[in-house]
Amino acid sequence: MLWENRRGVKILLDGSGAKCRMEVMHENKYPVVNHARDPRFLTLRYLQSSQGRSRTGRYIIEGIRHLARAVEQHAPIESVFLDPSVLSNPFGQKLARQLRQRGVSGVRLSHQLYCDLTLAADAQGIGAVLRQRWTPLAEVTVDRNSLWLAVEDLESPGNLGTTIRTAEAVGVTGIFMLGADCDPYDPATVRATMGSLFSQSLTRCLPRELSVWARSNGVAIVGSSPSGLLDYKALSYRFPSVLLIGSEKLGLSEQLLDAADFMVRITMRGHCDSINAAVAAGVLLFEMSSQRRRDHE
Repeated sequence: MLWENRRGVKILLDGSGAKCRMEVMHENKYPVVNHARDPRFLTLRYLQSSQGRSRTGRYIIEGIRHLARAVEQHAPIESVFLDPSVLSNPFGQKLARQLRQRGVSGVRLSHQLYCDLTLAADAQGIGAVLRQRWTPLAEVTVDRNSLWLAVEDLESPGNLGTTIRTAEAVGVTGIFMLGADCDPYDPATVRATMGSLFSQSLTRCLPRELSVWARSNGVAIVGSSPSGLLDYKALSYRFPSVLLIGSEKLGLSEQLLDAADFMVRITMRGHCDSINAAVAAGVLLFEMSSQRRRDHE
């Protein structure tokens, strides 16, 4: 039988009520996971897969910066995982304590298990499981001066993450994910966003659904292609507006090309006939954002 004294020390008593041993219970510490077959570790591994994220609606983040941004943006953190042998940063340690005090569950992984899990070259010893956040298309509202981004089948997690980071920098209202290959919650994508993911409104839909939504809400659809009719700086953009960015290899689908109100190109010098998709998104978004600010000054 357990008995707790006034100092919070729990004492194990035998059947007669005598003290047989005294043990301080470490409620403030997470349980240790040492084995690769432990269900708690297998759950973390499962969330590294596309299937795991899709079926559970959860995803993994890792690193002090990402976790701090998640807390700052009130992202739905469900649990944390730590490697105490690596977590030496004072701010990271404080962050872990605060989450534990808030009642967030967690585990302490052995160093080997943490190394097996991490994607970082220089692991910081802390990560978390979060619930994905999606805004249904029916709940997306449009302001007169809003700027949106729609991404279709970007295959590179790095490109997608960089594009999301750029979207935050220019102040987009929301991002549409078109196509099964666009997974903003892929661990590599999350890392590339550098924390920008947590402040974004994400909506998954089909190209046809996006087109209907845009037409119903008076949103101009701007496509981008090396063969676009207009130089991107020559167009006077009208708002609200949504910019379409296609896949690295194939560009925009025929369906989105047909749906676009305007098709712009980024004029290039030399022998180059295309640029990186994330770079193109950045160039176009900053131009559109600049015109939007100028029109409302």
